[in-house]
Amino acid sequence: MSNKFITKEFSIEKGTGKLSPIRGEHLRLRDKQALEKNNAIYIYLGPKNVYVGQTKHFFSRHEQHVQESNHRYINGSYTKVIVAFGILINQLSLDDIEKKLITYITADYEDDRNMTVNNGTSGNESPAYQNQDEVLTDFINPFWKELFSKGYVLKKNLAAVKESILFKYSPFTSLSEEKNNIINEIIRQPQNYIVSGLAGTGKTVVLTNLAARLSQSYPNKRIAVVVKTNWVKSAQKIFQAYSVKNIDVFTAYKLIKSGEQYDYVLVDEAHRLRRYYSKGNHVTQDIFNKDENQNELKLLGKLNPCFILFYDPAQTIRPSDIPKKDYNTFLTDNEFKELKLTKEYRVNINELNKTYTSDDFMTGIQEFLQIDSSNAKFDHNIFQSYLTNPDAYFGVVNSIHELFDYLDDCENYEPATQNRVMAGYTREWASHQKKNRDRNDVYDWVEGNYHWKWNSDSENWLMKKNSRIEIGSIHAVQGIDLNYAGVIISTDISIDNTGKIIGIPENYKDRNGQYKSDDYSKEGFSNFIKNIYYVLLTRGIDGVRVYFEDKKMQQYFYDFMGINKEVQ
Repeated sequence: MSNKFITKEFSIEKGTGKLSPIRGEHLRLRDKQALEKNNAIYIYLGPKNVYVGQTKHFFSRHEQHVQESNHRYINGSYTKVIVAFGILINQLSLDDIEKKLITYITADYEDDRNMTVNNGTSGNESPAYQNQDEVLTDFINPFWKELFSKGYVLKKNLAAVKESILFKYSPFTSLSEEKNNIINEIIRQPQNYIVSGLAGTGKTVVLTNLAARLSQSYPNKRIAVVVKTNWVKSAQKIFQAYSVKNIDVFTAYKLIKSGEQYDYVLVDEAHRLRRYYSKGNHVTQDIFNKDENQNELKLLGKLNPCFILFYDPAQTIRPSDIPKKDYNTFLTDNEFKELKLTKEYRVNINELNKTYTSDDFMTGIQEFLQIDSSNAKFDHNIFQSYLTNPDAYFGVVNSIHELFDYLDDCENYEPATQNRVMAGYTREWASHQKKNRDRNDVYDWVEGNYHWKWNSDSENWLMKKNSRIEIGSIHAVQGIDLNYAGVIISTDISIDNTGKIIGIPENYKDRNGQYKSDDYSKEGFSNFIKNIYYVLLTRGIDGVRVYFEDKKMQQYFYDFMGINKEVQ
């Protein structure tokens, strides 16, 4: 027993709901008094159901549950309950603890389709309070271990739960003041909004939380959430797991095809909405009717919604993406208000005695890729630290297989993390061709005796069985967070004799990313390639390693970052 809390566990008699101490434990008078009048957190568990609650009078609250019309507390849906009370469980902490446990348990049961978390909501809003960190370390963490030992949860390690997509993108996670202010303004003042922010500023987390808050505030309104194909199943899973109602998840194409009217349309990765573009085999072509002025933004606008777009112009990666000038015209004509996310949260630099921040990394990547020509200042040490520190956030390696070795090493220390290798699109997707899909001897990437396939699928690739031993393209990972990332900067990008970064079109193999012959722009193509690497290099939360296939590009990187090395 921890000296910061006490737990009591009871079995529940079917038919009556009567509580009996498990294992014949004798309840002291003080136990009975505490369970009748103390603040408490409780969790009911059955073969297919779990419920998290809070109360000031557990015994009385249990009797109320027994009288509920759903009969779960007497029909065998719940067979036992654990109750916790103590000095850290008080009026200030109850909402926070309940909210966290609902989120953790929902994420814990992510892969158990037979288990239902019966909480209709995520719990009450919880402001910050004194001793909040102590509640996490001295109650929630040890309580979770007890829950595991007694069969209430599946994962022993709470850190593993926190790597789940259901946790990372929970629509009820605690948000920063900046994010909460954006959500509150959109709810209070319905109109068209564009929420802009760089990679890692939390656009998708704001979207899931906004959708949930809109659902709660306006239960009779219809809400559509638009995501890229690689995120449809994940988004559906998130909203279903947390019992968020009146929300439908689509790709832009499928929502337009449906013709359904919605009160709110929230668009994630809105920079990837498409226009009519005759080059490439796009499934969207039929909705445009060969109208060169048509695009998905305009067609979604015809559904007459309150429109909320989540946008980063540095993440457009194909000629078929709507050009920025067309975007700006639409935003002006439809009176969009811009709200900016400025805080960068994705990058977690866990190094001793560091002098740099995540902002230094993001700025350095943009300056290196010549995406931002403002010559912004940043601390170059973040890109040099790996030369003396094997635990540095960033580093350069000498081969593709070393990227996989890096991820293996990270997983030895942190087994629960999500880690992948990604690359620029410089290899044909031969393994995906129909004639090769069932063959084990067709590979897209070869390095000596090593070989790998491209991502087997772009949809929900991170969750695919073999994704850890594959190499992901931009289309499999855009909008996805990883813990540790390996990035192959390939031969579709180089540096010219004037020191300008350029795209190399002959080495770029994305068939749907090609320009029409009469529309080709060297600068435009180079911008797309730079944006692709900006996305790939900003996926890793806890660490990134890079391998350069183009040695001129590698030397340019060394020189730019002040690394005194010659590429061999």
